[in-house]
Amino acid sequence: MLAPALVLTLTALTPSSDGGSAWPSVGAPDAAPASSEVTIGSADTGLPEDAGRFTDAPPSGEPVDGGRFTKGALNGDPQDGGLVPDAGSAYERVEAEALPLRVERVELEGLSWTKPFVALRELQLELPGTVTATQWSLGLTRLWNCGLFSRVDGRLERRPEGVVAVVELEERFSLNPLFSFGIGGGAAWVRLGLNDTNFLGRFLEWGLRYERFLAFNGGQVWFRDPRLFGKRLTGLAQVEWLFRPRPEYTRRRLQGLVDVLGELDDLFLFGLRVEAFQDEYSAPLVGEARLPQNLRGVLIHPSLRMGRIDTVRLRERGASLEVRTSIGVTTDATSPLYVQSLVEGLGFVMLGERFNLALRGQLGLSTAAPTEQRFYLGGLDLIRGFDDSSVRTEQFLLGNAELRAVVFDSTWFAVVPAAFVDGAVVRTESLETRGLLSAGLGVRLLVPKMLRTGLRADVAVTLVGGRPQVGFAFGVFQFFSSTDRFAIR
Repeated sequence: MLAPALVLTLTALTPSSDGGSAWPSVGAPDAAPASSEVTIGSADTGLPEDAGRFTDAPPSGEPVDGGRFTKGALNGDPQDGGLVPDAGSAYERVEAEALPLRVERVELEGLSWTKPFVALRELQLELPGTVTATQWSLGLTRLWNCGLFSRVDGRLERRPEGVVAVVELEERFSLNPLFSFGIGGGAAWVRLGLNDTNFLGRFLEWGLRYERFLAFNGGQVWFRDPRLFGKRLTGLAQVEWLFRPRPEYTRRRLQGLVDVLGELDDLFLFGLRVEAFQDEYSAPLVGEARLPQNLRGVLIHPSLRMGRIDTVRLRERGASLEVRTSIGVTTDATSPLYVQSLVEGLGFVMLGERFNLALRGQLGLSTAAPTEQRFYLGGLDLIRGFDDSSVRTEQFLLGNAELRAVVFDSTWFAVVPAAFVDGAVVRTESLETRGLLSAGLGVRLLVPKMLRTGLRADVAVTLVGGRPQVGFAFGVFQFFSSTDRFAIR
């Protein structure tokens, strides 16, 4: 039986002097890679699948021809148990515009911790076989969007055995200390923890986090599989004990939840989230206390998102529309059953080489719901410049617009200033219509090598909806992003 023509290449990276990575040039005889490169598998040359051993150096311990080896000979007979040096000659590059073409195999470069099957699963190429331009572009985009890599480059080369797809990857650190905080509208919280987004190199995530919200202590633990059952399903299990101060009370919640998201054709995302919670209420830190009755309940959240947003380094592009419906069954005597709908639209436009226009719109509607289950709007997470939870409503329309500019970008540090406008129209509990509007400037100091990492500082001036005031908002990463749907909240 002929061996399958699938070759995986693993390259251990050595940082360059400028803080980047020393990427080996495939087939360039005058540019030896910084470390040995291993190719797994054999071409369709009649060699058995087990031809040659898997190793990163020949028996002598010295690399041959820049330290690049092939398991199973591409040309000629295997030597040293199937290890032969690569020819080292420059290969003809095939432009993507020439697709569709038959591609014999994929070479993955830059993987040291991530298992090769993880990258191949994102590429979703059936090789050897015909690859179209759409399949090739979509595969590279999926590698970007999975969040494991800070660099994704792909090219096609014409080799003696046919066309070979070469994908260069730069891995992000997967075991990350978690530090996040939010300050705005008179409220503040800080979270400290640890998570691994690529546990055992298999694209699994676990995490634990401590939270301090003003004077209260809480925490969360979770486990997530972004490719549940090997499919494009995301499964999340989470338990948390958290506090949330409001103007009239402080909520203490014990909650367990299960969340499943299913992806279809990279354009549709179906979700089902089930939460079981127990709330207890105590006096607020300041102000007059108006305590609701303690509450227990179950919430079911089906959702549908349409569209696709792609990550391109520090910027995003694309659009999506998500509809989330919540059905709540609680012990509240006045609202034992309620239904809510939240519609969110996101849009991102890349302008030139450095600018990114980011847009978010939300529409919230609810039947009569328990006090804590209504919508709260404020400066901590939705409308900068206003007091936290300053508006409680069952109907609202909200919009955020940011113009972001990448003024400096390197492997470990990037500077992204932003100008923004936040606004909302709400139906108050007294059945009046109230408008809210603010504008301001900010800056994000990001770490491209790590996922959703960096500091954000914004200053906003309220223009409509209250007395003019200057409000500061600080946090981690962007004020809003397409990746928020997958973040632990």
